[in-house]
Amino acid sequence: MRDFVRALSLSTLAALCLSAQETPTPNRVAWMAIFPEPLPNGAPRIALEFTSQFLRPTSERSADGRTFARLDGEEWQITGDLSRQLGLGQLNLRLRMVDRSGGIADSYIQNWHRALGIPNGGRDSVPNGRLAYYLERDGVVIAELTKSGLHLMDSDLSYILSFVNQQAGARIGASVQLPTGNQGDFSGSGGWEGLVGASGWIGSGKWRLHGQLEHIFIGLPEHSPYRAVLGRRAFSRGWIGGGWQGNGPGFWRGFGLDVTFAYNTSPYRVGIPRIDDPGLQQHWVLTHKALPNWRFGLSEEAGSYSVPDATLFVSRRF
Repeated sequence: MRDFVRALSLSTLAALCLSAQETPTPNRVAWMAIFPEPLPNGAPRIALEFTSQFLRPTSERSADGRTFARLDGEEWQITGDLSRQLGLGQLNLRLRMVDRSGGIADSYIQNWHRALGIPNGGRDSVPNGRLAYYLERDGVVIAELTKSGLHLMDSDLSYILSFVNQQAGARIGASVQLPTGNQGDFSGSGGWEGLVGASGWIGSGKWRLHGQLEHIFIGLPEHSPYRAVLGRRAFSRGWIGGGWQGNGPGFWRGFGLDVTFAYNTSPYRVGIPRIDDPGLQQHWVLTHKALPNWRFGLSEEAGSYSVPDATLFVSRRF
């Protein structure tokens, strides 16, 4: 009986925490997608994401001429979180499958920019529908992708502990990234990475504030070409945001909105500011009380380029 009560209490606490704090949306521009995913919330989940990535041609070469980088393409990604309780916490395996191609959105993005009266960032000067992921340092190709296809990315195995009450909660955890991807096409680093992180939230009525901090440790094989482009073997990132969830009568009063701002340092040192500089990103997530397990959102870069141009996503928690 005591074991049953203890298990029921743990399940209740986990449910409270999961309902209050979602795992953040990650940065997945090609050179950052090879590193560990954000610490999950320990709930089974599936997500579909569409991402547009473009590095303007005037930013492709470093001032000293040692680095050449090209990034132009679109991605459809399915992310699955498989979770189960283990001891006092949750064990979570995150798997990612990505379809990368030149896509069909280039002309729509250009027309949207023209309608807003803002520059196209060099999109007019390159062919529409081009897939070109490329990173070269001192004449050595670090990774390259020019053919469309489906890719299994590096996978993440995490363990999370949750601590909650009715008004606030926190999580701590760690993860290991498994080298299931391919180093040569930006689907993996070729090595093992680790992550430690913590998140917390506080709520009052329909309002909620939340944040998450993480530190990533990069492990690379002895002869990995990525050693030539990384200036350090660890970096940090964080998210802070807030929102509300409507619970009133009728359709319109059931909507909720969460706005989160993300910041990540970059481990790269290649002389191209849009790769080396920290990344800023904004996330807008729409919810509805009638669909409590669904999330619909948009992420967009905020003036730097260790994060993607734009990502649309929908996710369902089970």
